[in-house]
Amino acid sequence: MNTKLFFILMIAIAISGCSTLFNTTTEIIELRTTPENAKITINGKRYGTTPQYINLQRAENHLVKFELDGYEIYETQITQRLSYWLWANSLNGFVPGLLIDWYTGSMYNLLPDKINVELTPQKVIEPIKKK
Repeated sequence: MNTKLFFILMIAIAISGCSTLFNTTTEIIELRTTPENAKITINGKRYGTTPQYINLQRAENHLVKFELDGYEIYETQITQRLSYWLWANSLNGFVPGLLIDWYTGSMYNLLPDKINVELTPQKVIEPIKKK
């Protein structure tokens, strides 16, 4: 095989999944609460306490819950959005790169990538006193 042809083929394969190469399949999300040490649950799975950086799959949305004794539970959603890297697939005719990026989930970014929540103290309801 011709050396030039070999290198051209290798470059074509390397750029066939642009988002996969430059965006990766996971994203690091920063999670903080005030006060700190709130329990973190993502999609029903425990991840320790705040503050923390967590690596999440880009291919899906994530339900995040913060719990701390004496405070209201706080829930929020991290959603996937198309990445700008996806458009780099136009350099190789779209089809191979789009398929690879879709399969790996790297065609997405997660939003928000930082969550900083001020937790609300629970309201104390006092019993009604009888006279």
